Amino acid sequence: MNATEQARREPSVSAGGTGLIAYFAGNPVAANLLMVLILVSGVAAGLRVAVEDYPEFDWRIVTVTVVAPGSSPREVEEDIVRRVEEGVIGFEGVQRVVSTSTEGLGTVQVELATFAHADTVLNDIKQAVDNIENFPPPNAELPEVELLQLNREALTLAVSSEVLNEDNLRRAAEDVRKELLQLPSTAQVDLFGTRDREISIELSEEALRRHGLSLAEVANTVRRASLNITSGELTTEGGGVVLHTVTKRTRGEDFAGIPVLTALDGTIVTLGDVAEIHDEFVEGEVMARVDEVPAVFIRVGLIEGQSIVQIADEVRHWLADYRAPRDVDVNVWNDMAQPHLDRFASLVRTGAAGVILVFILLILVFDLRAAVWITVGIPLSFAGALIFFGPANLTMNLGTLLAMFLMIGLVVDDALVVGESIAAERELGKGPLEAAIAGAKAVVSPITVAAATTVLAFVPFYFMTSSSFQIVRVFPLVVFFVLVVSLVEAIFILPAHLGHAGRWSLWPLRAVQERVSVWLQMLSDRTVGPAVSWAVRHVRVTLAGAVGVVVISLLLLRFDAVRLILINYEQPTDYVQAELHLPVGTSLEVTREAAQKVAAAIDAVNEQFQGKPVRSVSVVVGQPAQYPLVGAPVTQSHIAGIRAHLNEQPLRRSTPTEVARAWRRNLGSIAHLDRVEFWSAQARTRPNVAYVLLHEDEAVLQQAASELQAFMQGIPGVIEIHDSLVPGKRHLRIELTPAGEAAGLTPLAVAAQLRANFHGVEVQRIQRGHEEIKVMVRYPPESRTSLQALVSERIRRPADPGGGREPAAEVPLSTVANLSESLELASRVRVNGEQAAEVNARADAAIVSPQEARNTIESGIVADLLERYPGLRIEPGGGVRDQGNNVRTLSLLLPVVLIAMYVLMAAFLRSYWKPLVAAAGFPISLAGAILLHWILGWDFNWMSAFGVIAVFGVVVNDALVLLDRYNIIHRENPMVPAIAAASAATRHRFRAVFLTSVTTMVGLSPLLFERGEDLIFIVPFIVSMLGGLALSGVFILFVLPALVMVIDGAAE
Repeated sequence: MNATEQARREPSVSAGGTGLIAYFAGNPVAANLLMVLILVSGVAAGLRVAVEDYPEFDWRIVTVTVVAPGSSPREVEEDIVRRVEEGVIGFEGVQRVVSTSTEGLGTVQVELATFAHADTVLNDIKQAVDNIENFPPPNAELPEVELLQLNREALTLAVSSEVLNEDNLRRAAEDVRKELLQLPSTAQVDLFGTRDREISIELSEEALRRHGLSLAEVANTVRRASLNITSGELTTEGGGVVLHTVTKRTRGEDFAGIPVLTALDGTIVTLGDVAEIHDEFVEGEVMARVDEVPAVFIRVGLIEGQSIVQIADEVRHWLADYRAPRDVDVNVWNDMAQPHLDRFASLVRTGAAGVILVFILLILVFDLRAAVWITVGIPLSFAGALIFFGPANLTMNLGTLLAMFLMIGLVVDDALVVGESIAAERELGKGPLEAAIAGAKAVVSPITVAAATTVLAFVPFYFMTSSSFQIVRVFPLVVFFVLVVSLVEAIFILPAHLGHAGRWSLWPLRAVQERVSVWLQMLSDRTVGPAVSWAVRHVRVTLAGAVGVVVISLLLLRFDAVRLILINYEQPTDYVQAELHLPVGTSLEVTREAAQKVAAAIDAVNEQFQGKPVRSVSVVVGQPAQYPLVGAPVTQSHIAGIRAHLNEQPLRRSTPTEVARAWRRNLGSIAHLDRVEFWSAQARTRPNVAYVLLHEDEAVLQQAASELQAFMQGIPGVIEIHDSLVPGKRHLRIELTPAGEAAGLTPLAVAAQLRANFHGVEVQRIQRGHEEIKVMVRYPPESRTSLQALVSERIRRPADPGGGREPAAEVPLSTVANLSESLELASRVRVNGEQAAEVNARADAAIVSPQEARNTIESGIVADLLERYPGLRIEPGGGVRDQGNNVRTLSLLLPVVLIAMYVLMAAFLRSYWKPLVAAAGFPISLAGAILLHWILGWDFNWMSAFGVIAVFGVVVNDALVLLDRYNIIHRENPMVPAIAAASAATRHRFRAVFLTSVTTMVGLSPLLFERGEDLIFIVPFIVSMLGGLALSGVFILFVLPALVMVIDGAAE
């Protein structure tokens, strides 16, 4: 072969022009190196990306927390909460202030405005709280001001024993905790389901009186005797010597030798002589059981950026080698990493099946070379996006996985648009390289503009701050990264692979491809072409049909033929939880009996379903069954949590939701039960039927809340109804009598003595290992358990300055004060400085949708309450309010985003009206999604909405390419009538539109039939994409040309 012939056969860049596209198309080595670089870098980056269950949440809530031990809810509200509110309400950047006052704790949650800078507002609030005079009040701890953080969990271990007592079982759990903290990745390891330790120094009134002491005096003595002090440095000739006084005690027995009194004869009375010292647990019991065996739970948490999979693997490997002490079992009780791994593996498995189906479909249409490289571009785009995860501080989690799924249609569309454009150029007689360059250049502008508009469409998601939508805040970045790599692959790499003369397809595959190509051409010429011509000649009928389809779909939503459930989507898991509440102040024993009855109802559940869905049960009395998402566990004797762990599928044929419903049905009647809540998700979501009532009169709030709850109870399917106006403990109000005042007593003096005697005096806090332990001085329990003990309590009178009365004389409390009993609320809620009551409930979607329930309530009683109680206001609460916040955020951002998208498309299309034509595909796609939901019987939830958004990107992409082709036809031959240009552009784009819709639908179809719990949540997303793609294809081929005729064909 001579040089001339060789040059003629080799592709030449000059054949197709210059520029980057021509360079890569004519230089396969550069294109392949770029592809390998993206693939290798993406895989390497993916191996380093941390794996989490959810993305890091940004709650945009600043919390001000003040602990005031022994204070009533009303005292907390008056002395703490209201003063903080005065300092923060009205701040720039503050949207809402919600305050909660409970016994011993005041919490003020400051919700930030959408565009407020969190750190700036946090610093302002810290400064405002610091500037409050005489704050916090006496006996309250310093306020903690911080951004709300979520407790992330990797897994939970259960340390159990049928033999050990509470103290030894806790010690065994502490030993496990100590070893876990030595692992490289574990930074947060917490115990729950057990009591904290405390050193309690207990002195009886008799012992105090015998030695002429008071609790306050003893507390001060202990405080002065247990401390470490550095007393400076002694400078000697040999060097400096630091002086230390080291007398701080860390064990209960160490305090016994502290001198508290020296008699006249020199006898020393020590603390051990007058007090009982207990180095045990705090008062108030907590009981935890796993399958009726005593247990302590150990939660292994995550901090930002850590991989849940890595930590879980480390703990499991450690546990495999750990030798537990005799009679102690240590097991994984809750593994949060495994469901995520199962979900990820299922997505990869079904995704691979989808890619294979896409490839099979492509080789029926394209040459094997084109089919291979178009298919390779799909995983390459997603792998390449992983390169940017590290610099962008992204992790692999449910949010990023969903964002990648959103882009499947557009990634396939980009590759097919370029591949089909190159094929079309070759059919015009151009050489392989020239066709590759020309085909890529022909569509680079529209697909780039479409990618830019898609990224813009996702920008508002970043500002979604409600708890239900935190997961979508990662969408804009992931979408941007995937589309950038997809464009690079489609524009620079794919043309290089398609710019060769050789065909890979051999007989019989080539024969099949030729027959399919002939069939597609016949479909275009004999069916689609005439149908398009008819559509553009009968514009009114075409548009009326499109509008009719949209109206019908919206009516399906309006009349609940397709139920709209956009609040609090629950990610199913392998356990079901119940939390029961009894009246505040209920003893632990009564709560334990109620919890056992709730747990016993699980036996009936196992009998109702095949395969016995429940394999194990844990019961925690005094604390919830799960470590709280925010803060630390709070011990309260009237609450209990029960968790039922389920068997894996297919051993279990019932879903967690079905198990929860059956559990509730089998509960029966339980004495003293206030309420019980069930949920079958990783976290309890906010109530989907909730209201906040506001009024200055507490009595009005109680009456209105009671009537509202009574109305809710009459709605079938509305369950777990309760309000925040829960009666609290009995309160005794102590008021000085004239005799008390005459005795020189003051309310402060009496309150201080009673607080010291009955609540106790905190002497100090000592650090013992990883625990912070309080040292308390107080009366023994038997002196604090009866009303008679209080009435007979002796109050010290102040000494007479004139010396006419013995110092520190004592009088009975009953002679100097009156006692009256009252009942207060367990918690007091305020919203923006106003008294409030929260009424919460849940709608069981199997019976009534949340929207139906709210419509019934708002049309049935809300207006009546507002009329009968002047000044009463009723606002949405719970998840409903979150939805309202999202709507407000969108109302601010959407106009800006739409204007930006319009400017991009208008500039590209060189038309003021054609961007509106492209956007007309949105309602058509939505209609297709709704109709398929109706056909298949699915509710329309937030995953469905994401699927619709994903289709919007494909619609814009295809519409811009078709309109660009229409403009090119007009520019090349201005005399061509609009009707002919529209028909020609549509026929030119038919194969690409048809193949995009069919290949994407085929690729996603494996997920449509997925019923495993790992992926069932994503099925509504797939339903939306399939339905939306089906109708969007009809829109592109028939409705869009008709709309073009409305604009350009009016004169014709």
